[in-house]
Amino acid sequence: MSKYLKFLILPDIRSAIFLTVVFTIAICVGTLTVLPEKIDVLGTDKWQHFVAFAALVYPITVASRTYWIPITVFALCLAASIEIIQPYVNRFGDIKDFQADTLGVFLGLLTGILVRRFRAKI
Repeated sequence: MSKYLKFLILPDIRSAIFLTVVFTIAICVGTLTVLPEKIDVLGTDKWQHFVAFAALVYPITVASRTYWIPITVFALCLAASIEIIQPYVNRFGDIKDFQADTLGVFLGLLTGILVRRFRAKI
């Protein structure tokens, strides 16, 4: 396995923290950048929310069992905060975005747990 693939799929705790910070910044930039005017495209970005939040939770979950609850709480609070802040930056706060974020968090958590257990058996 290449070192870059291992860095993404089976990160150690330092790599996981780095990836989590990068994903957090990317999510905040992507969802909170001020738009010059509101764009009415509701419902088109649910997969992006889902994948972004799954990616946010996954590295820490694989790297350390200690942080499963804190990363889940952090991700859910981030998702809720984004939806609350968005109307102030010419975007739409949408409960369905939060639902997609939540599903992504739990899929990332579940996938991370399964990969961690599989890795432990090898």
